[in-house]
Amino acid sequence: MVAIVESTPAEDLSAPLGQIVAEYRIAPGTAIAYPVQAGQYLQILDVRGSQCSDFLAFAAADVSEELDSTVTRTLNNLAIPTIGLHGKYFSNRMRPLVEVIQDTCGRHDSFVLACTTKYYEDAGYPGHPSCSDNFNGVLQPYGIAPRPGWAAINFFFNTTVDDSGAIASGESWSRAGDYVLLRAHEDLLCASSACPDDIDPANGWQPTEIHVRIYDQGESFPKAIGRRATAESGLRLTQPSAFTPCIQRLTQDLSDYNGFWVPNRFTHHGLHDEYWALRERVVLMDLSALRKFEIAGADALPLLQQVFSRNVAAFAVGQSGYGCLLNRHGGMVDDGIVFRLGETEFRYVGNCDSDGDYLRRVAEQLGLRVTLQPVSDRWHNLAVQGPESRHLLRSLTEFAPASGLNALEDLGYFRFAAATIGGIPVVISRTGYTGELGYELFVHPRHGADLWQRLMTAGQPFDLLPMGMAALDRARIEAGLLAPGIEFDELVSPYQAGIGWAVAMKAKADFIGRAALERIKPYPPRVAVGLVLEGNEVACQGQCIHPPGDRGRIGQVTSATFSPILNRSIAMAQIVPDYADLGTRLEVGVMDGMKRRMAATVGPLAAFDPQKSRVRI
Repeated sequence: MVAIVESTPAEDLSAPLGQIVAEYRIAPGTAIAYPVQAGQYLQILDVRGSQCSDFLAFAAADVSEELDSTVTRTLNNLAIPTIGLHGKYFSNRMRPLVEVIQDTCGRHDSFVLACTTKYYEDAGYPGHPSCSDNFNGVLQPYGIAPRPGWAAINFFFNTTVDDSGAIASGESWSRAGDYVLLRAHEDLLCASSACPDDIDPANGWQPTEIHVRIYDQGESFPKAIGRRATAESGLRLTQPSAFTPCIQRLTQDLSDYNGFWVPNRFTHHGLHDEYWALRERVVLMDLSALRKFEIAGADALPLLQQVFSRNVAAFAVGQSGYGCLLNRHGGMVDDGIVFRLGETEFRYVGNCDSDGDYLRRVAEQLGLRVTLQPVSDRWHNLAVQGPESRHLLRSLTEFAPASGLNALEDLGYFRFAAATIGGIPVVISRTGYTGELGYELFVHPRHGADLWQRLMTAGQPFDLLPMGMAALDRARIEAGLLAPGIEFDELVSPYQAGIGWAVAMKAKADFIGRAALERIKPYPPRVAVGLVLEGNEVACQGQCIHPPGDRGRIGQVTSATFSPILNRSIAMAQIVPDYADLGTRLEVGVMDGMKRRMAATVGPLAAFDPQKSRVRI
């Protein structure tokens, strides 16, 4: 066996996550083998940034059982495992060997081999060191036969597969200090490399070190994904909301959404039951992942008048409005709601941390003096939605005297007020994202668990269910509600996304993007429509749309689902305006649109309750 020399503590890395039992520094262009015991945690760190590290794992009891990337992709149905239910790396015997606990990079590869001698020879670099040869050297003392190429997990290796099936690689996404934290399911022999590739961008053209830390079995680390709001922002790990401990008692099917853990489905209920509870009774949802910013000062209103599509000057105190942040070419930076808290105080609720940076940047460019404060960590929010939501909340709600409201029925659509729910202080807003009558409750995190439990208890006579993101996505598609990055991005105008009604062209003489929108409004390149498909097959995002029998594309599907309440397959789409009239017959292409097509008819963007009568009750 080859002796492994443990390194001294690394001064060029962040503090350890817990009690270290061993750590190793891997020099550029080399590899090491090392043992990891069952239950121990293995942290692989990129020391300088943009450095790939190939990884192998073998069952210590029988090294013929090894980590298998093909089995892992097949069992997870993912190109690379992610945090949560689909976070395990499996062996060639279909048993889990390691599980991902934390990942601060998010871009890795499981398709290509660790670099090989042949790769460098074919590129004109005979004799160049390779990860596969380095692995052969460090594994030989353990009786593991050499291979010309190892099918490794390539951490921090940035690969993509394009529409033609070609695999391309680029510079690693990882930054200095980024890491993957794994937990061993059994005693393992592991091997890691610091890839020697300096002939392409994979390692930023300059291979550097990799560092490995092994943590004690007694440690407990939360599952998390790292993210940065902007290129300059610090790293932030996935966080629980105030309601997550309550939710985790009801389901372990959670995913990272915008930096928060959110439930997909709840155990013992699932998509079907949760959906019908929303449409027929009442549900409870955690929407704390929304981002909140408070904007105050003498120039707060002028700032919002410039960047937000609605005429905020017309909002009364206690009133809110849905719209979007606009850029100079008329694109949607994000959609969200502005709440007017006072004459010069507002709260903006959107989807992204970067919204705050955009607001701050515009204020600086225009010379406006405002105070902009992120308050997402101070306001977590629950949505109580469904036709019975008012009945559930009526007996629990007591409005603050200053609101002038006496009963829940007095709170109008897109109005909000301070109140207590079962004695817990909240801000209650008559808004939602489901196409149903509903309310959103904003609460300080210290009261979150109590609020959840009181609502769950009070909801028992109404057969209330908690609802996850899967049912929410179905409901919002039925209601024709937009999802960021799907129905819009910064290159899509409100007129293309289907919310041109939310642009105050007549009420505001000047705002960011107005000149561009004046040109776009009469002739948008595409417009948003709803589609009703024949049969029960559900379309997929990105599928092409054609006139009947025509090869030419006129648009694409953005979102699709099967609507139980309509008993139809429906979709949201963006198509050229000439084909957008209600009742127009179209075809949705399967694959490239040349093999098979599904007949569809243009309908309103909101297939369910297009007049919004249910939310306005």
